[in-house]
Amino acid sequence: MKFLVLGGTQFVGRAIVEQALAAGHELTLFHRGKTDPDAFPNCRHIIGDRRVDVSMLCQENWDAVIDCCGYLPRETRMAV
Repeated sequence: MKFLVLGGTQFVGRAIVEQALAAGHELTLFHRGKTDPDAFPNCRHIIGDRRVDVSMLCQENWDAVIDCCGYLPRETRMAV
């Protein structure tokens, strides 16, 4: 499957990404690039801030989206 992971470079997101990669999934990580930006070199990385602009995510389709960092309802609404 093709996954988009919002976050994924720290805390629980790292574990989710590790497990998805081990299962053979294709991952794209959307993150700010501040925490371990070189993590998961086999994944595609899109650098951006979900609180500012997520428009670059609208140009592609994924089978599933995993949100590791949506703390406020408005942040989640923007990503949806």
